[in-house]
Amino acid sequence: MKLKKNILLIEVAEDLGIDPEIIVEFISYQWITPMDQQARYLDEEDVARIGLIRDLKENFGVNDEAIPIILHLIDQLNHLHNQFLDNDSNNEKNN
Repeated sequence: MKLKKNILLIEVAEDLGIDPEIIVEFISYQWITPMDQQARYLDEEDVARIGLIRDLKENFGVNDEAIPIILHLIDQLNHLHNQFLDNDSNNEKNN
C-alpha cells in the first residue's frame, strides 16, 4: 500500500496559482475532502481534483452547479476502472 503525501494547503495554492481562499471554498462545497479536520493538508488526489475543478471553471466555463455532477461522474468512472483492474488482476492470478 502506497502512503499518501500530505501537502500544506498554502503550498498547493502557490503551486497551482490559486488563491488559498478558493481552495477553502472548494472544501466548503465538499468538492474536496481533506484527510485532516483542519483542512491544512491535502494529498495528491486532492491536488489533482483542485486542478481539475480550476480547469473546468476557467477553461471550460463550467458553472458551480455542474461541478459536483462532473466530479461524481469522474468518481464513478475511477471506481469502475479500479474494479476492472482488480478483476483483471484476479483473472491473471487464476490462470
